[in-house]
Parts: sequence; structure tokens; C-alpha cells
Amino acid sequence: MKRHQPASTAPGPDPAGIDPAALNREQLLGWRCALCGTLLTGDRPLGTVTVSRGPTLTTYPLWACDPNCTTENAWRAAITHAAGCEACRTGECATGQRLLDAYATAIRQEHAEGAG
Repeated sequence: MKRHQPASTAPGPDPAGIDPAALNREQLLGWRCALCGTLLTGDRPLGTVTVSRGPTLTTYPLWACDPNCTTENAWRAAITHAAGCEACRTGECATGQRLLDAYATAIRQEHAEGAG
């Protein structure tokens, strides 16, 4: 079971530039990483997002891989998404960009750990 923190209802940017509309049910419920979509076995909190569905606003705590999304998982998520996304082909996909950013972060961290 995940450690749940109280949901913040304060307005502001979503954590890590995540578009709440791009998250699936499993990511919103904390079963999968909000960054790369991998099934979570260890997690770290990212913050919260508020999703609007009609007149209802629901705030969800988001979780990511712990300690960080692995390079392989992040790359797989980006490629899998891009393969079926027309907006990625034109460079106008926020989800694709978020997944590529998660991969870039993972690869930078991997290189930093290797150098240290």
C-alpha cells in the first residue's frame, strides 16, 4: 500500500509538467509511474494533480518510480507512445515530450551516478 499524503487543492502548475489529461486511470490511482507508466514496486511522491470531469474536480496524489525512472523503462514508454501517436510525428505532443524529458532525466542521472 502506498503512503498517501493529503491532497493539495491549491492552484498551480502540475508536478513535473504533467498534463493530467494524459494520465491513465492506473497512473492516477498510483499503480503505475506517472512519468513512465511502469508498474510501481517502489515509489516516490511527485505532488498532486486535479482532474476536471464535468462539474467534478478530483485531486490525485501522483507517484513515480523510486528512486527514479530507469533509463530502459523511460525509453520504452517514450517509444511505445510515439509509435502510435500522430501528434508525436509533428512534434506537437505534450505527452510524448514529457516521456522524452523523463528519459533525458533518467539518462543524465545514470551518467552522473556512473561518474561518481
